[in-house]
Amino acid sequence: MTLLKLCFIYAYPLDRGRRGLFEEKGLAYPSMEEVSNVLKHWEFLWVKTNNEKNILATLAELTGRVPERNLECFVFGAGLGAMSTPFLLPIWNKAGEQWSDEKFIDLIIHELLHIFLVTNNEQYWESVKEKFSEEEPVCRNHILLYAMLCQIYQKLFNKEPIDFNRDNLPPGYARAIQIVRETGYEELIAEYQKFI
Repeated sequence: MTLLKLCFIYAYPLDRGRRGLFEEKGLAYPSMEEVSNVLKHWEFLWVKTNNEKNILATLAELTGRVPERNLECFVFGAGLGAMSTPFLLPIWNKAGEQWSDEKFIDLIIHELLHIFLVTNNEQYWESVKEKFSEEEPVCRNHILLYAMLCQIYQKLFNKEPIDFNRDNLPPGYARAIQIVRETGYEELIAEYQKFI
């Protein structure tokens, strides 16, 4: 298996653009120095946590996939949510607060799972689209992800994923968690593994 590594890169052009938009609207935005300091902290925290918990190896083993693209997370100040394509992570949440270390690790695992799960996996996703045709796409995209997060969190952290204890999730995410709770994460993962 390919040795996996996650790199954090300061997304200067994006950050500069976001900062300009926020300034035009008179809104607070983190300084370049703050973004740089958080990025350095996150790099250290990620390496430490991944070395202790073998997160990347666990994701590769559980998904049976290795991403075909570089694992580069582009870090910027604020104004967009975390996402996997492109792999972006703001240092501030929507409330204008810096993510906690625990939430940072949670976001990284969540977005990395998206990246791992889309690699050479078209047949599985077609089956999900058919089986859960009544559900909105954001829900369908998160059912397996939340099932796998359950297994990862039980194995590595001995607890439930953070989102399972939030009451302010968007409807599609909340519905995906409900399906995982009703069906059981083991069963959903077993269905996925038939496609590996």
